[in-house]
Amino acid sequence: MPRHSFRPLLPAALLLIAACRGDAPWDRPDWRPAQPPQRIVAASILATEVLLEIAPRDRIAAVHELAADPRYSLVTAEVAGLPTVAAAPEQLLAARPDLVIVDAFTRAETLALLRQAGVPVVRTIDAAGFDDIASNVRRIGRVCHLDAAADAVVARMDAALRALRPGAADAGSWRLCSLDGALHTYGRGSLFDAVLTVAGATNVAAEHGVGPFRRLDAEAVLAWRPDALVIAAPPDATARMGDWLRQHPGLRLLPCVQHERLLAIPAPLLGTTSPRLVETAAFVQRTLRGWGRP
Repeated sequence: MPRHSFRPLLPAALLLIAACRGDAPWDRPDWRPAQPPQRIVAASILATEVLLEIAPRDRIAAVHELAADPRYSLVTAEVAGLPTVAAAPEQLLAARPDLVIVDAFTRAETLALLRQAGVPVVRTIDAAGFDDIASNVRRIGRVCHLDAAADAVVARMDAALRALRPGAADAGSWRLCSLDGALHTYGRGSLFDAVLTVAGATNVAAEHGVGPFRRLDAEAVLAWRPDALVIAAPPDATARMGDWLRQHPGLRLLPCVQHERLLAIPAPLLGTTSPRLVETAAFVQRTLRGWGRP
């Protein structure tokens, strides 16, 4: 059999080898390396945002390339000058890390290859709320021996969340729905739902039994009649926000579209999973309070 015929079997073989070796010490949620890591690779945007807050810059060996992309990242200016890597294990290993921090969606083959190389890999959880965000920050702080700095980041987030409580009642009459051009929305168990809860508004999708993520049809959105839609602001500052809604044969009939009740939030802020998500909640609440009642 030609040598290249074995290539499709490589990921499965690596996973089998890794499984036979048993769990690595760093798979435990309470793991902490004996010595502070000095060449940390932030293999996710979350890890990059957190490390830039808590770690000396000279301990960051590389960051994920998306952290340097303004379409996805809030820290493009801060990562300037730092080496960037893609998600491929070869690139991660080329940075000579003594710790790699990945997210919940990292491919199993990547984890297996890093394990085979003996590189500690810490994976953050898929956050569904601000408590999960705090847990991720504290875990990153623990494995980097930067607990106090991580606690300070969480404390600032908690203080910002408390500051939103007095204004939540003013936004309580608003029913909002998130939507993109493919009619994807976020319901109960999503970070978007957590944002609206903190801001004081109601998530219409969660109200109708939608889970963390679902694609809707236009008829459902029309039937729900949200008071406002939350959309990602167009990356081109000269573009008119919500043009795709006005061009849709059904959605342009929504009163909130006709009356320009569109909360256009920069995509990196809308999609962040770091403590900076509280800025999204503040933006939503501030906008709704400025609009008054629906």
